[in-house]
Amino acid sequence: MDPELKKLIEDQGKAINGLNETSAKEMNAVKDELNKSKSEMNAKLDGQSKQIDKIEEKVNMISVQSRDHKDDPKRGFKNHIEFFDAVIRAGMPGNDNRLDKMPENLRPLFNTVGSDEGRISSNPDGGYLVPPEFLAGLLTTDSSATQVDTGVYTRKVPMSSQVVYVNARVDKDHSSSVSGGFRVYRRAETETVTASKSTFEQIKLEANSLMGLSYATEEILARSPISFAALIQSGFSEEKASKLNYERIWGSGVGEFTGVMNSGALVTVAKEGSQTADTITGTNLIKMRARIWGYNNAVWMTNQDTYTQLVSARISGTNVDQFLFNPERGTDIPATLLGRPVIFDENMATLGDLGDIALVNWNEYLEGMLGGINFMESIHVRFVYNERAFKFTVYNDGQPWWRSALTPKKSSTTLSPFVTLAERA
Repeated sequence: MDPELKKLIEDQGKAINGLNETSAKEMNAVKDELNKSKSEMNAKLDGQSKQIDKIEEKVNMISVQSRDHKDDPKRGFKNHIEFFDAVIRAGMPGNDNRLDKMPENLRPLFNTVGSDEGRISSNPDGGYLVPPEFLAGLLTTDSSATQVDTGVYTRKVPMSSQVVYVNARVDKDHSSSVSGGFRVYRRAETETVTASKSTFEQIKLEANSLMGLSYATEEILARSPISFAALIQSGFSEEKASKLNYERIWGSGVGEFTGVMNSGALVTVAKEGSQTADTITGTNLIKMRARIWGYNNAVWMTNQDTYTQLVSARISGTNVDQFLFNPERGTDIPATLLGRPVIFDENMATLGDLGDIALVNWNEYLEGMLGGINFMESIHVRFVYNERAFKFTVYNDGQPWWRSALTPKKSSTTLSPFVTLAERA
């Protein structure tokens, strides 16, 4: 081979080998860089995976705790005091509303909006959900007794469970405090005042079932020119209303409403010394008016038997007697007595008996209902008799939320939302 050609081939081979060695080094460097990046990425992924596992563990822990207490309307707390105490302790320095520092039954109630690291740190935006049985709000009496006239309605309390506790302030003695124990003082500079606190109570509403059952033949259902089922439903509704109205007045509180006539706050006005049996006088009515709390919301409840007595009730004047009863005028203007509506109700006692007339502020009567009214029908219960069964059910409870009459600050004569007249036999 020509020496020059041989040398040229050898030089080209060396150049190619040099390029291969350079490419291999560069490729190895790229591989090393990729492996390094991959290791770093895997390390980060492992760290994130561990963090996710921790978050999922905490979420699962809260879910389990939530399931454990979800059927308990108190969410594992004995009462509202224990719940609020747990909330206060959770927010104290050192605890800082951290889940790992909370009681187990409080964690599911923690509102975690805005918190970081899956509910481990503090919560600037949220708070705590109140267990459904601890109804939000507090019943208090207005010391001025000034209220807006809301009509003849009881105070409705929504019930999310069979038993609901309503918080109320014990403020029925205004001789020293109108707020159930809190006191305020004027003080001189550098001096302090006496500490005070208020007293509270819980009113228990326990829903009991009220049920009605009826049967109707398939023949009458088929041949009736109107909806017989609708008639049954309407009849049950009327009967329910009458039953509940009776219980609001006379209920014993045992498996039924507690009526105002059985309330510990009931004020009974005595008859006049020489009063004739089976009468109602103007003096009786004036004295009842003087004992009512919240007269702007009150209504007179009375039996139809008392009508002639009420029409003639009056107080003596210098020149002419002043009659207290104002007869009804049309459908929109009811009869009034001393300016408040009169409701004639057959559930009230007959003339002369205790409870023939009462002055009631129904806004101070609690009435709770669990769910709604449930009407059902079935062809199976009386199938062989060719009859259909109709049933209605409702779960509710009602009671006066006043446990005792109120003692005013400057009087020994007590006031109450529930006032009646003693027997006049």
